[in-house]
Amino acid sequence: MFGQTLREQAERISRCRINFEFHGGNSSGLINQNIVDTAMFFEDNQQNKTQFLERVKLSEVFFEQLIRHPVPIEEAAIRSLNGHSQALDIYCWLAYRLHVLQRPTPISWLAIKAQFGTGVVRMGHFKTKFIDNLKLAQAVYPDAKTDVTSTGLTLYPSKPPVSPKTQKPTQIR
Repeated sequence: MFGQTLREQAERISRCRINFEFHGGNSSGLINQNIVDTAMFFEDNQQNKTQFLERVKLSEVFFEQLIRHPVPIEEAAIRSLNGHSQALDIYCWLAYRLHVLQRPTPISWLAIKAQFGTGVVRMGHFKTKFIDNLKLAQAVYPDAKTDVTSTGLTLYPSKPPVSPKTQKPTQIR
C-alpha cells in the first residue's frame, strides 16, 4: 500500500506545472513551468508489479530556480509533520515566503483556499481545517509570524526555519 501511495505521489509531482501570472503598469505576462522534464518508472515484480520511480530529470529552468532561490526547510520539521499533508504544505509555503518579505502581507481567505483547499466546498470548513494545520506548521516553525483575521491571513517578515549556511572563506596560498 505504501509503495502504491509513493508511486502515485511521484507521478503527481512529475506531472505538476507551475503557472505564474503577473501584472504591472501597462504590461502583463504568463509563465508556465514544468517541474519535471522526464521521469522513468520501473516495475518490481516482487512487489505485485508496483511501479517505483527510477530516475527523474528536473526541467533546467526549475532546477536553476531551486539553486538560485533555495527553500530553507528543517528535516526534523518534515518528519514531525509526517501524515499531515496540508500542515506540511503550509510549513513549506511559510518557509518559502516569510524570510523574503519586506513588509506585512495580507492574503485573503479566497486566495488561501484557491491554493490549499480546492477540494473543500464550504469556506467555514476550509478555514477551520487550515487554521488547525497552520498551528501544526507553526509548532515546528516557531519563528513564523502570522496573524489570522476575519478576512484572511497576514504574513510578517520572519527568520527562516533554518539559518543560512555561511561559506568558509577560501584561503589563498
